[in-house]
Amino acid sequence: MAGLKALGLMFIVMGFAGAHAEPAVLKRLERELTKVMEWIRIPTVAGNWTLEHRGSVESKLQLRESSLKPKDVELLLYTRWDSHSHRLDVEKEETFVGSSFRSDRLTKVVVHGWQSDKDSEAVTSIRKAYLHHWDYNVIVVDWSSCSITFDYIASVRCVPVVGQIVAQMLDTLHNRLGMNMDSVYLIGHSLGAHVAGFAGKKVQSGKVNTIYALDPALPLFSVDEPENRVSNQDATFVEVIHTNGGGLGMMDPIGTADFYPNGGTDQPGCELELVGICSHSRSYELLVDSLGTPGEKLTAYKVDSLKAVEKAEDADDDELYRHGERANIGGEPSDSGKARGLYYITTNDESPFFA
Repeated sequence: MAGLKALGLMFIVMGFAGAHAEPAVLKRLERELTKVMEWIRIPTVAGNWTLEHRGSVESKLQLRESSLKPKDVELLLYTRWDSHSHRLDVEKEETFVGSSFRSDRLTKVVVHGWQSDKDSEAVTSIRKAYLHHWDYNVIVVDWSSCSITFDYIASVRCVPVVGQIVAQMLDTLHNRLGMNMDSVYLIGHSLGAHVAGFAGKKVQSGKVNTIYALDPALPLFSVDEPENRVSNQDATFVEVIHTNGGGLGMMDPIGTADFYPNGGTDQPGCELELVGICSHSRSYELLVDSLGTPGEKLTAYKVDSLKAVEKAEDADDDELYRHGERANIGGEPSDSGKARGLYYITTNDESPFFA
């Protein structure tokens, strides 16, 4: 009965807030109320939220391992030396040997999120940016057989399985083609960030160099369970770019270096959105813009805590936070040598974001 009363209160307050409050205020209010109730916010394909009882969600997640098979996940190799993608099959090692993969190149593995596939803007923009600037191996992980579904919970259940398949691919590239794990970078957006984390956890041939976790998905993931999400232990360097923290993306620092552009929540140019799709997408847009951008334009400033991030966001004078250690957000190569902790940076509201 208490839960029903709380739920009723939530809808009353949300209705009032929707009429009188800014979207950011409404989102904070909704997040705080769901913390004290037995209800969990789940994103929908319609671009809004639905509430599902915690017990129902937990029972579905106990089925954790999905029935996804390696054949259901496309591993597509792109290089400058092949006009078409080449499919790698972890169950057919000959597909690795007969490819344009070269172990003396860096290898970038790109993973999409929920409701996306190999042709999504996130994947294609990152893939094209890398190959435009550099002669790399770029491998796209297409798990749309499980990600394109009305059921977000079902997609979450696929994440560890896809991560295992990616890890198996990396081990095969190491064992058959001599790829060094220090040359491997995993780039994942939203749920794809957690796929990258599981791949880093499960690979057997050494620790991968870098994971770019682009606004890692928040719904059904907990900061208190690093074994079930991307974490700072999954690669030698884990860079997290937070752009819709507390909404579709995680806000807590979980990487080696956590970057909070414009405060890490609502992004400029993405006003009047309730769910946060525009802000959530900004993470990969920032990465793409950073590739090929001179390093001096990517400078972020170290802050001590999330509270300091909020203060920096509210500051009228940029000089209030422009002190102390600095590191570059994104870029190529990553600033893995010195970036540690939390960083704040302001960006433009459209591309070029770092002009």
